Amino acid sequence: MFNGLDYAIFFTLIGLTIVVSFLGAKWRKADFSKISEWSIGGRKFGTIIVWFLMGGDIYTAYALISVPGGAYGMGGFILYSAVYGSISYPFLYYVAPRLYLIAKRKGMITGGDYVKERFNSPTLALLIALTGIIAMLPYIALQIVGIKYVLVSMNFPVIESYLIAFLIVAAFTIVAGLRGPALGAIIKDVLLWGVIITITVVLFINFSGFSAVFAHLDAMNKNYLIPNKLMLGYITLAFGNGIAWLLFPNLLTGIFGSKDAKTIKKNSVFLPVYQVWMVILAIIGLIALSENLIPSKVSSLAFPSVLNAYFPPTFVVIAFAAIIIGAMIPAAIQALSAANLITRNIYLEYFNKSANEKRQVLIGRIFVFVMIVASLIFVLTPAASGLIFYLLTMSYAWLLQTLPAIIISMYWPKLDKYSVAAGWLFGIVFTTYGLFTVNFSSSLLPWLSYMYVGIAGLIINLVVLLIVHAIVRLLRIKYTSGIKPAEFTDFDESVVGLKEWRKDDLRASKE
Repeated sequence: MFNGLDYAIFFTLIGLTIVVSFLGAKWRKADFSKISEWSIGGRKFGTIIVWFLMGGDIYTAYALISVPGGAYGMGGFILYSAVYGSISYPFLYYVAPRLYLIAKRKGMITGGDYVKERFNSPTLALLIALTGIIAMLPYIALQIVGIKYVLVSMNFPVIESYLIAFLIVAAFTIVAGLRGPALGAIIKDVLLWGVIITITVVLFINFSGFSAVFAHLDAMNKNYLIPNKLMLGYITLAFGNGIAWLLFPNLLTGIFGSKDAKTIKKNSVFLPVYQVWMVILAIIGLIALSENLIPSKVSSLAFPSVLNAYFPPTFVVIAFAAIIIGAMIPAAIQALSAANLITRNIYLEYFNKSANEKRQVLIGRIFVFVMIVASLIFVLTPAASGLIFYLLTMSYAWLLQTLPAIIISMYWPKLDKYSVAAGWLFGIVFTTYGLFTVNFSSSLLPWLSYMYVGIAGLIINLVVLLIVHAIVRLLRIKYTSGIKPAEFTDFDESVVGLKEWRKDDLRASKE
């Protein structure tokens, strides 16, 4: 199907991205003897770089493979992925600047750093860090599984290709830190935007509008609507993922790498344009179903099958290269964020408290490699063989249990570590048990009206938190915080200073 030129284009695009990612080590005179320079780019990224970086991190192989696959297998249910963005971005706009500013002021690198300072508790920080690390495994594995179907379509050996691709990911991340995937994300997003726009236009013209696809599905008696029994699951999954988004270590890495709070707010406004992808990709999955393009009925082949059916081989390899890149760049950021947690909240706290920043960078580099290898091993587990969007919802379910520690604690000054730890424990245990009851192949619980396991766990988490907090207050147990309520702000210091200056100027003019 593919000729020599096609393969040359494929490898050139991927090779270019890899080279650019390695060159990130030379970008802006990085001083990698400092942990903040390697792990979060020195907090120097402006609006455009953060837009590409966060877009590259959020919209990944998950979108390109699992959204069409989910639409093919479950119809409209997959549109929860479009809905939760509508919840996430307003949440990001109002909450993320507050967390960013306290992190910048106190030199924090991870969410675990914040928890340690907020509750004066290295132990609670360890629990939150472990949650993030474990949640990253299925997330990175999702990127690996996502490229499997491209490799199969191009007749590449799957396991060998996994190893080569993701060891290269480990290499450029180790060398360049966050700057590597930040530059690579520019190529990734430009490619994917070109691919998505081209696919949309060509398919729209080919079908004379997408209404023909739905009409054909109706004529075939294919029900693509959300089943009534899954409505609770749809609502709770969309809501749970929406409020959990900010809790992902990789997203926090991108946020902490921003140069100021204004950059975060701008991107909360501009990033939602990516959500258009979700609707288009869902329609692609329905086209695969309508036209019976997948004889094997393997849902994750929906996107590749539509490409092969309606586009020339040269365009197909460009799209396939974009998918591979769309897996490599996010995996780099995800592995880096997990390595940051291990370095800052485990190694530095429990193994070598006197480690200098250069030593921390070395440990971080080692654990980038460890996380990539661990994720490759995870791919071989049964959980990685089902509908791959469930891999991501498992990560969300566990991370939801850190909501009180990271988010609620910024707005509740009297929240104590005992309540948060107890709620976290019950929430994690229930969530993990719920996933176990469905063999880790889904995140909806049939025995709980198909409610999303993450929301069910969070409800238990919050109930336990409130009970323990009442006991702590009743017994007058003392607890401390390393952050005063007045230290939490929602605007950059320069903006706050300007507002205060204007107030003082106004008072002076009245006098």
